[in-house]
Amino acid sequence: MAVCKMKHLSAIAPREASGELAKKLVWLSCVDVDVSPEGMPDDSGGEIRLADISAERERIKAKTDDAVTAINLLSGRNTVAKRGLLSPKPEMERGDADPARLESAGTLTKRAVKIARRLESLSAERAGIKSDMTVYEPWLNYDLPLDFSKTSRCDIFMGSLPAGTQLDNFESTVSDNYAASVIFSKESDGAAYVAIVVHKSETSELMRLLSSLGFVKSPAFGIKGRAAEIYSRMKETVGALDREEERILAEADEIAPMIGEVEFYYDRCQTELSVISAKERMANTAHTVILSGWVPEASVDEVVGELTGAGCAYELRDPSSDDDVPVLLKNNKFAESFEPVVALYSMPKYGTFDPTFVMSFFYILIFGLMFADVGYGALLSICCVLGLRLMKPRGSLKKFLQMFAICGVSCVVMGVLLGGYFGDLPSKIAYYWFGVDPEPELSIWFNPVSDPMTFLIVSIAVGAIHLVAGLCVKFYILLKTKGILDAIFDAGGWILVFLGAAVAIIGYLVGGILFNIGIGMVVLAYLLMICTGGRNEKNPVMRVLKGFMSLYDTISYVSDLLSYSRILSLGLASAVIASVFNILGTMGGLSFGGICIFVVAILIGHLLNMAINLLGTFVHTSRLQYIEFFGKFYEGGGRVFVPVSPDSKYYVYKEK
Repeated sequence: MAVCKMKHLSAIAPREASGELAKKLVWLSCVDVDVSPEGMPDDSGGEIRLADISAERERIKAKTDDAVTAINLLSGRNTVAKRGLLSPKPEMERGDADPARLESAGTLTKRAVKIARRLESLSAERAGIKSDMTVYEPWLNYDLPLDFSKTSRCDIFMGSLPAGTQLDNFESTVSDNYAASVIFSKESDGAAYVAIVVHKSETSELMRLLSSLGFVKSPAFGIKGRAAEIYSRMKETVGALDREEERILAEADEIAPMIGEVEFYYDRCQTELSVISAKERMANTAHTVILSGWVPEASVDEVVGELTGAGCAYELRDPSSDDDVPVLLKNNKFAESFEPVVALYSMPKYGTFDPTFVMSFFYILIFGLMFADVGYGALLSICCVLGLRLMKPRGSLKKFLQMFAICGVSCVVMGVLLGGYFGDLPSKIAYYWFGVDPEPELSIWFNPVSDPMTFLIVSIAVGAIHLVAGLCVKFYILLKTKGILDAIFDAGGWILVFLGAAVAIIGYLVGGILFNIGIGMVVLAYLLMICTGGRNEKNPVMRVLKGFMSLYDTISYVSDLLSYSRILSLGLASAVIASVFNILGTMGGLSFGGICIFVVAILIGHLLNMAINLLGTFVHTSRLQYIEFFGKFYEGGGRVFVPVSPDSKYYVYKEK
């Protein structure tokens, strides 16, 4: 329920131990390593420089690229060892991998890469041959060799004319006007292919005619051999390539079930890149390596033990005001599920208040009011619990699933109170199928669709409590940092305004002296703010003016209260849309057709309604925390604590 206290770590180790030190930091997974300062002189007269290990990085990066190539090949052909979408990732031990297994996985990866590259080569070669075959296809029935271009008295041309050329007219024109003849003609692929023999004395004249008609010489012209023979040899080559591809694919199918080992190799290479990244952040002198970073106070003993074992000299100190301290939230099991909501907005600044625990209760309450439905809530919780059990996720995904599972329970409770059971499905079934008139009322408290004003009042009341809670947090922060008077003057006055307004409203409804007491509390609060709002001003006139100006915040608080009407809007939207689909699904009665319509309308309608309104509820519930609640006290801008740690995609490392 707080921002973890951090210690700044500075350490020096022998330069040859930099790799081992970086590896220890990665497996510890609790040190946020800063980029060490460089450019300063060291004791030997040289300069402190960051290590240049780009060559080492490129070497490991090449291994990961090979692993990606192998995985892309094998994943499409693996039909034995496939994991389901909800299957948990396999675990592997922390620390260095078994050398024999790593070597075997590397050999398997190289074999798969060799297959993939040969397949690429075959594909490119086959595509090139097939492209060349299209050049010869129009000339398969041409009997002359393609390189037969002249005799002692004649020239021969092969080529194509544009689409739409009338071959009969063309042949007549050539034979009637020139000492020439069309010896081959064919229409194919939107073009006309012709071969012409012409007496040498009229070659130039005929070429001028052909140029004017858009004649283009064939790329096959001049190639040794006949088109049919060349085409046949190419076809045989393509067949040989196909057979080789089948053989290579069979080899890929043979090793595809072992894709898990390639994934293991990939994850180990990624973790090695994490070690290199840690080394790159350390500065070097001629003989030493310098480490600078941040450690959570709770992990100091563990880190110190590893540093001592590695022969490091180290120093730990508290953060100074100039330090950019990373932020790590520490909450109990219940509240930590809501940490991702805070992180989506902005991490609290180091040393300030962590609102996660307080916010979580209001998040659950407001989420439940916006999405108040027993059916939807139960489905949400069941799906999230199944996801947690089957997928065994970690990190933010695990926290989000836990959060939505808890919020689903809130939806169920609110659904019972407000009568939401997949909207008003039981009432519609009773009315349209069994003739129960009037429709049964399912709500225990009130029905938000038929009584929206009550729902609006409840929404505003919840908003007022939410705002007062924010002011109480502000009161607490001011009490801890500035003292009791600042807490009373800057937060207590507005708390008194809200309490007085609540007492006045209750007095107005029940009568008696409570109304006057409430009004008196509000007046007293305003007088307090007028007298103290400008207390830091030396000029008495400005002090009074600033005191009166502080009352302008009343408009802001009224605006904040009205923002909570979105609880009404989201709650009604979900209920009304559900009711519409319920009417469509049940109005057909108990006939066969009516049952079919019911199944389709209910399944599609409620799944769609749940998806849309679940997203809207999450967004608007978060928005009320970020703007209305956090706006009263929150100081964000914190940098997330990101320790160097093992990196994996297909496996998960066992937790420490």
